[in-house]
Amino acid sequence: MQSISGMRFPTPNLHDEDYAGMRVALCQIETERGDLDGNFSRALLALETAREKGADLAVTPECVIHGYAEANSTDDQARLREVAEPIDGPRIREVSETCARLKLHCVFGFAELGDDQKIYNSAAFIDDQGELRYVYRKVHCRPAESIEHEGLFTAGSEFHVTPINVGDHTFKLGTMICFDREIPETTRCLRALGAELVLCPLAADTNRLDQLPTDQADNELFTRARAAENEQFIVVVNHAKRFNGGSFIIGPAGEVIMQMDSGPGVEVVTLPLEIIAKRFHKNPLGWLGWGYRRSEVYDKYLNP
Repeated sequence: MQSISGMRFPTPNLHDEDYAGMRVALCQIETERGDLDGNFSRALLALETAREKGADLAVTPECVIHGYAEANSTDDQARLREVAEPIDGPRIREVSETCARLKLHCVFGFAELGDDQKIYNSAAFIDDQGELRYVYRKVHCRPAESIEHEGLFTAGSEFHVTPINVGDHTFKLGTMICFDREIPETTRCLRALGAELVLCPLAADTNRLDQLPTDQADNELFTRARAAENEQFIVVVNHAKRFNGGSFIIGPAGEVIMQMDSGPGVEVVTLPLEIIAKRFHKNPLGWLGWGYRRSEVYDKYLNP
């Protein structure tokens, strides 16, 4: 039988040359359900720590201000409506002021009270000048959090990517939240918008990436697949202790770059983002299938 080993096309090595990068802080914050003042203070302190450690960008967990709790009772729903923050509310303004003072980009997860009085599971992207680049509203909500079932969050309907300058280089960053990573179209849309790095606030138990089960898929395996099939870095940031921490980073070939333990902390990692434009996305066909897609075939099945 003829060997096919020569047909393998390995993905580029992150370390085969000196690529420009961005220093990303994973702010794994210990939260308490409903402790708005305490959670917010810890989140602001984490931003300060991130900058002290040299970060260009900091990412917090999902719904970090109210500590994330599914609204699965009448009391929970009433409480969530009380604590939801408008985008021009005092806490988000303070985050913007902090980012401007620290010269720090930030993705900040919060429960948003929209102008339409609906509640969204959101993440604000605030740049190092304190300007709001976008608010991403979680597009995919499980029944326990969806207003269409027993929850209170309204699903969003848009994805966003923004360019960020670090030194002489520009990188394109997008956002998803928690369950979004399990839906392949999320990262496909972000890739179509040009995302090189996807930032994912989380509120869910994680598995150890060095101890993955061999008999079933899990969310961490899905995340590795999402990164590889779209040739992106993905940074996932969880709550400490309550949701067992385990924040992690996946590289564009699906490789595990790092993972935190369960406790609170701020870890800063330099990601060689220049490799995405220079080696991965430069190839129009892609290394892992992007350029071989045939949307004219899929549309009749996916959008009948």
